[in-house]
Amino acid sequence: MNFNDLLINCSYKNEMEDLLKITNLAYKNWQVYWSDFLSPFIYEELLKEMSKLDDLSFFVYGGYENYSRAKIACYRNTILSDEDNLIDDFPGEGIEISGNFMFDNATQNDFRNFLIELGINENSIGDIWTIGERGAQGIISNIDNSKIEKKLFLRNVEVKLRIIKLKDLKTPIQRIKRIIDTVESSKRLDAIASAGFRVSRNKIADRIKNGLLYVNGKKVIKAILNVKQGDKITLENKGFIEILDISETKRGKFKIKLIKK
Repeated sequence: MNFNDLLINCSYKNEMEDLLKITNLAYKNWQVYWSDFLSPFIYEELLKEMSKLDDLSFFVYGGYENYSRAKIACYRNTILSDEDNLIDDFPGEGIEISGNFMFDNATQNDFRNFLIELGINENSIGDIWTIGERGAQGIISNIDNSKIEKKLFLRNVEVKLRIIKLKDLKTPIQRIKRIIDTVESSKRLDAIASAGFRVSRNKIADRIKNGLLYVNGKKVIKAILNVKQGDKITLENKGFIEILDISETKRGKFKIKLIKK
């Protein structure tokens, strides 16, 4: 199969083009190559398409067990089969952003944007999570140490950045999957997200306004968007929900089955 054939039906053409470049290198040079960090919606679709290729294998990892954003490793089938070796060679490290946020709460998105404003490429940033009022930790790659060796502020809070080993991170606890059945008067995003995340519609609207809610990996700006079966909705620090089924009742309402992860 011609690599370019995989672009035809792919929703994420830029990411697919980047992955095809390193896949081509892996095929020619008989070495392992890693992609940038990708959201789960993107790497799931890319891997579905890449499974059509012969002689190549792919491995997804994000730096710790319960990752969301992750890199894809590409390699020839015959050169490697031990996933432990891939994990040991994962091209990423931990980062800690520490400061006193007791009176100035910062969100996961605030910390991510802070790193981007420092000049760190968004595709070099994996998962970021808050650690109470003391700041945040996360996974990062290809960082220029000169960017963290100076006095820095996130809003009005002075912060310190340091690189730490992945094994020393205080990673988030894995969420338990839960099936949720709800009946709604519409298929609007704010209604479904409210039911799935157990957050009021007003608060969902605020999260959308602040850029904290995503549908299928893409930031949304309108609460009135209608969702469909198969959509995955992510809310910062709340995990994500997937719409398993939507059916209309006799009274014109919508019975919706979700899985919360």
